[in-house]
Amino acid sequence: IAKDEKLAAMNFLNALEKLPGYIEQEQKKITEIQKDLPILQEVINGTWSKESRLSELKTELAAVERKIQLSITQETKEEPAEQTEKQKQTPSISENIVRIKGVHLPRGVL
Repeated sequence: IAKDEKLAAMNFLNALEKLPGYIEQEQKKITEIQKDLPILQEVINGTWSKESRLSELKTELAAVERKIQLSITQETKEEPAEQTEKQKQTPSISENIVRIKGVHLPRGVL
């Protein structure tokens, strides 16, 4: 705030004088935006031309994902039985290496 009273009053009056110019600028912006408003509302309210195709692809994707999940769960149910049979038949590779070469290593190295 100015120390001089007259200067402080003039600053206030100058600001008031600038207001009509600012109002006019904003009104011009409003009229320009209002020209585009009907077009933008049509875009918002309109339907996308490929919307039906997108929904078809989404349902197809969901069906494929279900098939994949079902095939994975069936494979995982079959695998544990096969793995236990293989483990019973052959000792682990690290045990074979130690037995064949006669090397004694501390546990956890292999």
